[in-house]
Parts: sequence; C-alpha cells; structure tokens
Amino acid sequence: MLGGCTTVSVVNMTEQLEVEFSLDKDEIAFTYFNLPSGEATLIQSGQGGTVLINTGAPSSQIELARKLHMYHVEEIDSLIVTNYKEEYSGNIEWLADHYQISTIIVPANVKENIKESLVRGTEKLKGWGEGEKHEILSNLEAEVLFAGGSEEIDEGLVLLFSYGDHRTLYMGIANSEVEELLMSKYELKSTILKVGDFGSAYGTSQQFLEKVDPQVAILFSLEGKRPSEYVLERLQETWIDVYQTNKIGTVSIKCTPENYEIWTVQASGQDFHIAVSNR
Repeated sequence: MLGGCTTVSVVNMTEQLEVEFSLDKDEIAFTYFNLPSGEATLIQSGQGGTVLINTGAPSSQIELARKLHMYHVEEIDSLIVTNYKEEYSGNIEWLADHYQISTIIVPANVKENIKESLVRGTEKLKGWGEGEKHEILSNLEAEVLFAGGSEEIDEGLVLLFSYGDHRTLYMGIANSEVEELLMSKYELKSTILKVGDFGSAYGTSQQFLEKVDPQVAILFSLEGKRPSEYVLERLQETWIDVYQTNKIGTVSIKCTPENYEIWTVQASGQDFHIAVSNR
C-alpha cells in the first residue's frame, strides 16, 4: 500500500528536541518509543485524544518524560497497562503526578492488587476483561483477546487495535499456551505485530507468525535482556519488516483508514535523524 506525503519537522530549542507532524482528521499515529528499558507506545488521533500504552521501567523515567515532551503530550485520555511487571508499569505514579490522566486501564484480574500498591490514581483504575471492545479514540477500537486467568500464566493483556483496514496485534505477554488459545479462538491476521515480552523465546512461534501474517513487527528492548535469536530468525525468514527500537530509534506509524507510512526518529545529543518509508 502506498501512503501519501508526510509532513514532519524537527525543532531543536535549548537542547529540547521536538517532533512536529500534522494529522488530518482521518489519520491516527502509533509511536513506539525507544526507551533505555521497557516499553511505551503513544497513540494520537487527528481528531484529538491521546492514549499511552505502558510506561517503561523506572530507569527510563527521564527518557519517557523527554519523549512525551518531544511529541507535545500534555494530557493522557487513557493509560493502558498491559502487564504489571515494572518494565511495563514502572512509571505509573510519576505519570499520575505530572499529567492529567482520565483513565488507567489494567487487566481486570489484577485490578485490586494494583489498587493496593498505588498511592495515586486509584480512583481512575478500570479493569478490562477478555471479550470486551472499547472505542478508545475516534474510530479506533481496542478488543481484549486475553486478560489472564490462570495460575500458570502471568496476567497480561493481549489487545487487537482496529482502524480502518489496519489491525495491530499488541502482545502483552509471550507464552506458547496463550498463542495456541488465541489461534483457536480468533482471526489474528494483522498489519502490525508488537512482539511480546521483548522477543522472549517463550512466544512468537512460527505457527503464530503464520496466523498473524504481519507486514511489520515492533520489538522493544529491556536492559540486560536480549531478544531470542530464534525469534529474530523466524521474523526475518517470514519476510516481516522488523523494527528494534534500541537499534533503529523511535518508530512512528501514521495511518489513514486505507494506507500507512512509517518513519523512524533517532536522537543522539544534538544529532537528530529521521527516515520515512511509505506503505
């Protein structure tokens, strides 16, 4: 699919880098942040509204703040936490202190546990369960394919985002049993796959990749953990465009209902590099 022209500009003022890109009313952008450790994804709509998925590890707090500034985030409509391990949820309290957040969404099965461990934002907690569908931004639907429920499997959300012709499968867990369950219950074919658990060898099987059949795969990085060579090999042999944030930088995917385009942003000190790819 071919995308149209992208207008992206970069502003560098007193060492504060900013990314400016305009979204038309029928456009939406998924931005996968390059953090030192952990994952965080920003979703912005041309009709207004901001969703943040996960918050990165505590050690990534400064870089998360920098990225949110770069993309002009001042308020967050929904903060979705797919997994309560610190590499996903480590900055919830900090975000609650510094941003106006309307709703904090977590797996329903662990809502009470999370509530007990939070100091701020407990009144905004909302649990999502399997089978639920929610319009989180204009024309962007999130369907919960998995939310936990077994003592043998860590709690974690698997979400399917739908916008026009595009589907993004967001794996909040890497587990072969979960993948088999998903394959037996759902049509998983998606344009974009956010790989579960930083490319853990416990998930992203060959059969699962064949069912999802993504054009693009996103891998976040976790300090002290390398993605499985077997997972990387499977992704590459399946002719999927693989974007590893620690190697390529922050990845943004801007979608109209029919087309999408990808650009990457790599910032290092005063150097700011941007690349755009149309699909």
